[in-house]
Amino acid sequence: MARNDTGALWMPFTSAGGSPSPVIVAGDGHYLTDSGGTRLLDATGGGLACSILGHGRKEIVAAVAEQLDVMEYNCLFGYAHPRATELAEAVAARTPGDLDHVFFCNSGSEAVETALKIARAYWRRLGQGTKTGFVSLHRGYHGMNFGGVSVGGMRDNRTPFEPLLPGCTQVRAHDIGALERELRYRDPSTIAAVIMEPVQVAGGIHPPPEGYLPAVRALCDRHDVLLVLDEVVCGFGRIGHWFGGHRYGVVPDIMTVAKGLTSAYIPMGAAIASARVHEPFVDPAGSIEFMHGYTYSGHPAACVAGLAVIDILEREGVVDNSRQVGAHLQQRVRTLAGLELVSEVRGEGMLAAVELAAEDVSSTVAEAQRRIQSAGVMVRTQVDHLGIHPPLTFSATEIDTVIEVVGDTL
Repeated sequence: MARNDTGALWMPFTSAGGSPSPVIVAGDGHYLTDSGGTRLLDATGGGLACSILGHGRKEIVAAVAEQLDVMEYNCLFGYAHPRATELAEAVAARTPGDLDHVFFCNSGSEAVETALKIARAYWRRLGQGTKTGFVSLHRGYHGMNFGGVSVGGMRDNRTPFEPLLPGCTQVRAHDIGALERELRYRDPSTIAAVIMEPVQVAGGIHPPPEGYLPAVRALCDRHDVLLVLDEVVCGFGRIGHWFGGHRYGVVPDIMTVAKGLTSAYIPMGAAIASARVHEPFVDPAGSIEFMHGYTYSGHPAACVAGLAVIDILEREGVVDNSRQVGAHLQQRVRTLAGLELVSEVRGEGMLAAVELAAEDVSSTVAEAQRRIQSAGVMVRTQVDHLGIHPPLTFSATEIDTVIEVVGDTL
């Protein structure tokens, strides 16, 4: 892949002293084009499972341009604008249960930060100000703000920035006994919420065992602790349902979303609270009961992008396509399990991981990625696995192409 010197650009999650970074210059449908003119079938959803509708959707671009021509920005606190109200209603109409109160922000990291603050403020409003702590899972990823890193369970994301937010602990992933022991050990009167992803994605694409999330919901209810589901990746159809809560039969108290909310055409996220959580913040006198917000919360251009995405998801049956093609992806990726280099394959919906086994696994993964890209396909790589999370509009034929290239390379 062609590389250019990024010069003054300090890139995220990239060595500042390493080789110049690859440059992607265009996207069209399910393909990306680099600066050397090479076209790559994008099995990453824009890199981080964000571009759920693929690249170059003209109707989203047109909606954003039209809104910018009418009003580009409004940040008079206390004033709403029509598109923010419309998008909040559209999102709330599709969430599980009574998750009906949508607080907009600008990213998944901000959505998690907002959810953590809502949880703490909720208990304070109820006169239980000792409930300030959080329990989460090993391998969990909840963004890169201080709150998200503090509740995250990926060591490399945590150690460079310690000490982190106090009162945050992690337990073994998908072990209901470990979670209950931690709540009892720490005393539920000190815990504001349990936070987890429906499917762990950045930590290696680990779906939960059936029955785990309902058991977590019951445990939180029993100990009077809020449940936060981080649906930044899973939300808006990624695992074949509108949200992971639908897939696993769970209604959390707070849910975080981003990525698919606008298919990454404009940065946006949201924390969505249940009626129970929202109610203590309601004050007929109009005093400010939740001192929190961002300059670009509910940005008009992001709101119309979100409305356009929801329209496309429904009009084109994208969530149903994700369910059907996701089942095909799971079937095909399991055919790689017998390869010598493969230690495990796993996934759910339009998420799959191919974990490799080698003495120097990180170098093996990097070489595999290089060869896969040379064959015209882009997959995501992490330390020990190849990640596949394409746009939800992918076809079964495109899945076949990705799996054949990965299989031939390995």
